[in-house]
Amino acid sequence: MTHGDKSSGYDSKECLSIGQMSELTGVSRRMLRHWEEEGLVSPIRGQSNYRQYMHEDVARLERIAIYREMGFNARQIRALLDCKTLLALDELRGQRSRIQEKIQLLRKAANRLDRLTALAEGKSGNDSATTKTNQEDQYFSEAYERWGASRQWLEYAERKAMCSEQEQKKDTARLKNVESELAQAKRKGLAPTSDKVLELIDEHRQALSWFHVTPSMHVILGRMYVADPRFRRHYEQLEPGLAQWMLAAIETAARANGIDPATAKWE
Repeated sequence: MTHGDKSSGYDSKECLSIGQMSELTGVSRRMLRHWEEEGLVSPIRGQSNYRQYMHEDVARLERIAIYREMGFNARQIRALLDCKTLLALDELRGQRSRIQEKIQLLRKAANRLDRLTALAEGKSGNDSATTKTNQEDQYFSEAYERWGASRQWLEYAERKAMCSEQEQKKDTARLKNVESELAQAKRKGLAPTSDKVLELIDEHRQALSWFHVTPSMHVILGRMYVADPRFRRHYEQLEPGLAQWMLAAIETAARANGIDPATAKWE
C-alpha cells in the first residue's frame, strides 16, 4: 500500500504509533525504522510528522518478519510481498537451495572446529587417517607433552585441522625430498657452511610447515635431531653423520641471520 493510498481519508484514531506497532508485533523501533528505509513498509506521517501505521500494516510486518527469518534480503522481500504464489515459488526454492549450501558449509566448519579442539587438547591427530599407526600416536603424545603449552602447538593444530590427508602427505613428501637432497649434499662432500647447503637448510626450515619455524627455533630443532635417538637414527639412515652435519649448517644459517646459536630460543 502506498503513501497516497493510506493518507487519503485516514483516521488518526485508527492508526498505531511506532511504539504501539513495536509492542504489537514484537519488532523493535530500530528495526521498524530500518525496514522503512529499505522500502519494506511505508507508514504515513501525522500532523506532527510522527509515523502512523495502519492496522493492515500488521500483517505486512508479520510477512516481512517471516521472510527475514528465512534469510531473504530486503530486495527479495519487496518482490515477494507483491508477488503471486506461482511466481514466488522459484525464489522460495532458490532460497532453500542457498540455505542448504550454507548448512553444508557450517557442518564442515563445525567438524573442523571439533578436530581443532581435539588436537589443541592433545588428543590423537590421526583419528581420520587411513594409515594411522600406534607409533604416530606415540609421537603425537610426546610432542603434545613437550610443546602443548606453546603458541606453536595451536598453530600446528590449526593447520592439521584444515589440511586433508592428501595435503598432509604432500607436506611430508616435501620434507623428505629436502632431507634427501641434504643427504646427497653431505655424500658429495659439501661443507655445511657452503652456499648450496645453506640454501637447502633454509628450504628444510620452510618445509617444517606445521608452524612457522624461525632460524632460532631451527637451531633448537637441530639440536633435538642430534640428541634424540630416534631423530638421530632417522638421519643416520639417510647418511652417516647427517644429523650433526645438519646442525652445523643450521647454526651457520642462524649466524647469517644475526642469531647466536648459543643463545637461540624457542620463539
